[in-house]
Formats: sequence, C-alpha cells, structure tokens
Amino acid sequence: MSAPTIAEPTPAERVRTVVAVPHAAVLAADGHEPITLQLHHVLADHLVIAVADDAPWLDGARAMVEINDISPLPLRERTRSLVWLSGSLSEVCDGAALAQRVAEQNPLEGLLDVGYGSRLLTMPIESAVLADASGASSVSGAELAAAEPDPFAEYESAWLAHVEAGHPEMVGQLARRLPGKLRNHRIRLLGIDRFGIRLRAEHHELSDVDVRLNFQQPADDMAALQRGIRILVGCPFLNGLRAS
Repeated sequence: MSAPTIAEPTPAERVRTVVAVPHAAVLAADGHEPITLQLHHVLADHLVIAVADDAPWLDGARAMVEINDISPLPLRERTRSLVWLSGSLSEVCDGAALAQRVAEQNPLEGLLDVGYGSRLLTMPIESAVLADASGASSVSGAELAAAEPDPFAEYESAWLAHVEAGHPEMVGQLARRLPGKLRNHRIRLLGIDRFGIRLRAEHHELSDVDVRLNFQQPADDMAALQRGIRILVGCPFLNGLRAS
C-alpha cells in the first residue's frame, strides 16, 4: 500500500497567507532604489501597497515586491519563507476610496496614514515565487487570484507565542512524534495552519530541519483546530473525543 499523501497548503495558498499578514516588505521598481512598504494587501488579483509620499512617482513602472515571512518566535533563522510578487505599478487617484475597500477586508493600521504621509499604488499580480527551506515554487496570477489565505493566519503569531511562553511541555509532546534522528535537535514551533503544525529542529552543528505534523482532518473552524492540536499532543479524550 502506498503512503498517504501529505495534505498541506498549496503554494498559492501559502503565498496568499504570507501576504495576508503584516510582514516586512520591500518594493524594487525599475530605475529606483528599493523602497520599504508601509502596508500590503491582496484585493482580488491586485496587490495594494502604500509608500511614503516622498517616494518617487512610479506609475507604469515594472516592479517586484519582496515579502519576508518572519517567525514571531526567536528562532536561530527567523525567516520562514520569502515571497516575490511581480507586475506593473499604477498610482491611485482616489486613495481614500481604495483604502476603504481594503479596510473592509483587512483594517490595517497603516491605512490611517493614506493621504497624510503615504499614498497607495496597485499592481496586478502577474506571477509569484515562494521560497523556503524545501525549495522554490512558482505561482501564476490566476492561481493566486483563486486561492484563499489560511483561515487561522491572523491567530498564528499569538498562538505560537502563547505556547512558547506558557506551555513548553506541548512542544515536548509534539517532539515525540518526530523521527529518532531529530531527537538530539532543539525542537521549536515554526507554524500552524488548517492542515497541521510545523516544527523546526535546530542543531548547533547541522542544518535546521523543518517537519510537518498533520491533523487527522483539516480544520475548518477553531473547535476543529483545537481538537487537532489535542490529538497531536496525545490528549484524545479532551473536547468530547473518544478513543477509536
């Protein structure tokens, strides 16, 4: 019998998830020095970005946006992945109206500065590249437009910090599920999504190893996410569960 397929987010879903959460982002436009972005958001098949008012006029410029997916925990290597989005920039005439549309989906604090120190641009996303420890994946603009971010993306940072600070025994319970060759590594929480939990095995001499522990079923709400976590850490009778 063949091994079951490991369920995990598609590259397009992972890109959407990275873009949906505030991360450090830089704009590289043809003929200009790199510009640090004040916010970024995907609206349909367009990327909406904000730059300072004193940034160069960029209408029509070919550009690439780099987003650094940084772990909220103090890992040895905090970059979990990098995302590059490519397209052509358009300056926005009615920044207030576009800011309102973005706020309805994602009330980013930086939107309050639009018109008062920053301005908005849009960029149809022609292609995207996601790179992490396992390699790089290319995503088309159409694939990205059809994908959704992970439903638990906005809670991930708080959950990782909560477990790291208050429940270190949980990490030890998860570590028991890892291959024996990783037992002499320092096991750290790396991420969580609807499919499972990601761990990083850090070693003082060897390269870090990232491992995914999947839930029995993908989680579609917070209750299902909590059940999946409790099963992984070895508590099958909590939350109304019964041993099979």
